[in-house]
Amino acid sequence: MSRPPQPVLIIYSHGRNPPLQPPPDLKYDLRNIPNPPKALRDVSDGCSKRLREHLLSEPKFNQRLELVEQEVLTAMESKLAEYAPSSTVESIPEDQGHANEHDSLPEEKDSRTNSSWVIDDRNEEEPKATSADNEVILRVGCNCALGHHRSVAFVEELARRDWPKEWQVQVEHRDLHVKRAGRTRAKQKSIFREKKADLTEQYI
Repeated sequence: MSRPPQPVLIIYSHGRNPPLQPPPDLKYDLRNIPNPPKALRDVSDGCSKRLREHLLSEPKFNQRLELVEQEVLTAMESKLAEYAPSSTVESIPEDQGHANEHDSLPEEKDSRTNSSWVIDDRNEEEPKATSADNEVILRVGCNCALGHHRSVAFVEELARRDWPKEWQVQVEHRDLHVKRAGRTRAKQKSIFREKKADLTEQYI
């Protein structure tokens, strides 16, 4: 007897680049949510309760949470529905599947075509997103500019939603501890000003 499916929800926070691997089933760009004040960002990341509370005061943040929650529930329901037919196929007794094999070949072909599941050779090349026999995995990617604040806070709050008790919910912050690449824009502006000053001196 096959085991019931185990829903696994994995929620990732990450910066815009590089793209998340493996590609998520659902992905959300959070850069249009207002950033917390710089003074708060300088001393806190998205795991900070203070920073999360600030973002929870933003209507856009809460609206996106509610939207993503509903889309995750719908996507997981769809994945579980995909898992169910394979369980049904495995549970068919072997003797029953071979009964009157030579007498009912045409009917068997028609019944497979008209039933709610269809045997497809592509399933061998494109297995479902499961890591164990009974795990049904849904991956959700949430990105902001650097993966330090908005996306981290969003993932933390999303994981705290009232998910079904049988779900396993995992959180991964890919870029939380990746240091910012040395204020590149500020350096570029400084270099530009220096070159401009040098050119000005040459023509004086």
